[in-house]
Amino acid sequence: MPYRRLPSLLALRAFEAVSRNGSMKQAAEELSVTPGAVSQLVKKLEDQLDCELLIRINRGFELTEAGIHLKTGLSDSFNRMREAVDSIMPISQTNTLIVACAPSFAAKWLVPRLWQFLEMHPDIDIRISSSFSKLDYSSKQIDIGVRLTRDTDSTMERLVLGEESLMVLASPEFIERQKIREPKDILRVPILSEDVSATPIDPPTWADWFKQVGLPPKSANRGVNFGEYAEQALDAAIAGAGVVLGHKVLASKDIEQGRLVCPFGPELSSGFNYQIVCRPEIKHSDSAIAFRQWLQKELSASLAINALPIH
Repeated sequence: MPYRRLPSLLALRAFEAVSRNGSMKQAAEELSVTPGAVSQLVKKLEDQLDCELLIRINRGFELTEAGIHLKTGLSDSFNRMREAVDSIMPISQTNTLIVACAPSFAAKWLVPRLWQFLEMHPDIDIRISSSFSKLDYSSKQIDIGVRLTRDTDSTMERLVLGEESLMVLASPEFIERQKIREPKDILRVPILSEDVSATPIDPPTWADWFKQVGLPPKSANRGVNFGEYAEQALDAAIAGAGVVLGHKVLASKDIEQGRLVCPFGPELSSGFNYQIVCRPEIKHSDSAIAFRQWLQKELSASLAINALPIH
């Protein structure tokens, strides 16, 4: 059976970059083109698919249901393509760092910021190895990792930055449209969640949050569950599909840029700390030092971000 003809690969790449970064400008910087060119490519893709992928709002946008679905598949496909290409290319050990982290962290935190590091250090190449499971850094030749963990393995150089927390988040438009003013209002809107049983950590859930605010925990068992893909739940909230109990660090870029806001507390501690770990063999290399310093600065800022309302 012949393959169905795909839309323009360049247009698909542009849309994936826009949907992942949440910004035409950042996508343009990543692709080394102008924001106007990115916008035209996305419009071309919408014309080819005969469906709307973005809803333009003032100077920003929200993903449509079709856009969310396409973004998920494209991000996974492009990551697999990069891994396939990287697997057959020789790696220079002098200026290449292999960085490990969870897929959700890579998608929502690391990738949207990575251009900043690369701009400061154009001589350093980065390979990202994302996995939900704990990796053997020695056998996999991984240099640096970002972990959300309680692990205190002494065989690794380790810098503990701070504890992750979770908070109720939704798009400002959704909060206003649904008139969400107090915790009980969540009982009448869609709840977006992840399946924490599928991840290595066991953070608080909607049931824990409901219990803390005096609502029946069983009311949390509804809405849309995105499995182990926390980034999809956040993206759905940005698109106006509902409210999410989101990881603050993962959502920090969206909070900074106003795509997600927290209508009220409480903010729940996860019990897990963000840590930067490093193989002892490379801890004194210039590239490892530079990347760890950059990670420490950026992650510390994300941990300190305040998304709670100010009264």
